[in-house]
Amino acid sequence: MQSGYSAHIAPGEWRWVIVFGVGLVLLAFTPFVLMLVGGIAASDWQFMGVLHNYRDGATYLSKMFLGTQGKLMVQFLHTPEPHNPALIQVLYPLLGQIAGFTNISTIVLFHVARVISGVFMYMALYQLGALIWMRQRARRVFFVVAALGAGFGWIYVLVSGGRVDAPDLSIPEAFPFYSTVVNVHFPLTLACLALLAGVVISTFRPGVNSTPQINNGGLTAALASLALALLYPQALVPFGAALAVFLGIGWLRRRRVDRRELSWLLVIALPAVPLAVYYAALVAFNPAIAEWNRQNVTAAPPPLALLVGLGLPLLLGLPGIVRALRRFEADGDRFMLLWLAAMLIMMYLPTNIQRRFAVGMMIAIAYFATRSLEDFWFQRINRRWRYRLALAVVPVMFFTQLFVLFTPVLPVLIGRPADSHGLLLDRGYAAAFRWLGDRTALDDVVLVGPAGGVWLPGWAGARVVYGHPYETLQAETRYQQVMDWYSGRAADCAALLDQYSVAYVIRGPDEAVLGESPCFDDLTPVARFGRVSVYAP
Repeated sequence: MQSGYSAHIAPGEWRWVIVFGVGLVLLAFTPFVLMLVGGIAASDWQFMGVLHNYRDGATYLSKMFLGTQGKLMVQFLHTPEPHNPALIQVLYPLLGQIAGFTNISTIVLFHVARVISGVFMYMALYQLGALIWMRQRARRVFFVVAALGAGFGWIYVLVSGGRVDAPDLSIPEAFPFYSTVVNVHFPLTLACLALLAGVVISTFRPGVNSTPQINNGGLTAALASLALALLYPQALVPFGAALAVFLGIGWLRRRRVDRRELSWLLVIALPAVPLAVYYAALVAFNPAIAEWNRQNVTAAPPPLALLVGLGLPLLLGLPGIVRALRRFEADGDRFMLLWLAAMLIMMYLPTNIQRRFAVGMMIAIAYFATRSLEDFWFQRINRRWRYRLALAVVPVMFFTQLFVLFTPVLPVLIGRPADSHGLLLDRGYAAAFRWLGDRTALDDVVLVGPAGGVWLPGWAGARVVYGHPYETLQAETRYQQVMDWYSGRAADCAALLDQYSVAYVIRGPDEAVLGESPCFDDLTPVARFGRVSVYAP
């Protein structure tokens, strides 16, 4: 066999992947170390637990808190009214149950789970590359582009006056490394997509005639589909559409339905069907979920911003995309092309979840970039210059991800932690939240300003009047009610407290900025933590 080729992943390859993957995961935690070096632990500021996309991160912590209380079904703690629970985002209540059983802090376990899911994702990406390419060089090229690839978002944000709608700045689920710095379920989703794509490509290669079995990818496909339905159901829509079109083209050309291929389609699709029906019923019959779905708008970026955000990986992959369009061969090229097209089309359909259909986009683009490098670019570049160009290209592809990684901690490093307000709060809030955690139940409501309302549910396990633009039901109304109460514009101070049966009210520096409310005159102070006071009606 020619040197450098193998149909299997050798132990040395796995060592390389694990070292590379662990290195990337450790890099993702560098900002936490920099905050400590920057002296945040000795300051009056408290890091609240999540650095990137902290508002959504706070909702994950609140769902983990539910798990510590033995719950598996999710209720939104960022809204004041109790409502029927739902089996959504089940990963976080499960992690919370582990935290409760092991007595590990939910914040610590959240980040430990990020590490595990990140390493698993990197291994799954390399496994996909090995199923496509026999040559180790091609596998590693695919892995590096998929893991590190991003666009020119850092330039876009500078020249556009601060706009962050380029995908490599705003859609972490599309970019593997970016996904690992945000949460647990994004990298797990990408891992499942990589495993599922590997099964599809290896199963539907010309000349392969295997039927679904436990030991040939059938079990992997079914489990990956079920996991995706639980973790990120939107990911299955473009993937399933691409697979259906892929098989439909073959059936039309042969003028018959292939039972073997149909059995594989059913193995992939059927595990997700019951959950799809359940989710549809939730939106139709659970008012809280319907309102959450209505507010949860994630619009696609403008087309130009999308192209900029895909950057060099897309440019490198253009020859491979053109080749796939011209030949449209029934191999990996055809499926990856259809998957990429399905993601792009669905991103711009008139739905409120456009952005979510981009999940896994860099996997497809990295596939075509690798095809292009192996079959086109490397044929036109002198061997001596290939690695020199790689040393220039890889950092350019990765720079936006580094930009996103370190941006949240820059204010701390330059001595202006107030500019990171939101992911940092006055230390008194953390102490007040802990105090409330010992004195409140899941259905108790606390009135606090918007900044504290993000974090209190995950720290104390109580509800807030307003805390999140999606998970606070009727969020705009609740936000205005909170602002009016603290600013003194409320016509009746007691009305809001009575409407939501508020058990405690918090007043700290964030609330003081909103105004001098006379509503505190009728409240009883019950605790004080530095500049943060807790009142009872």
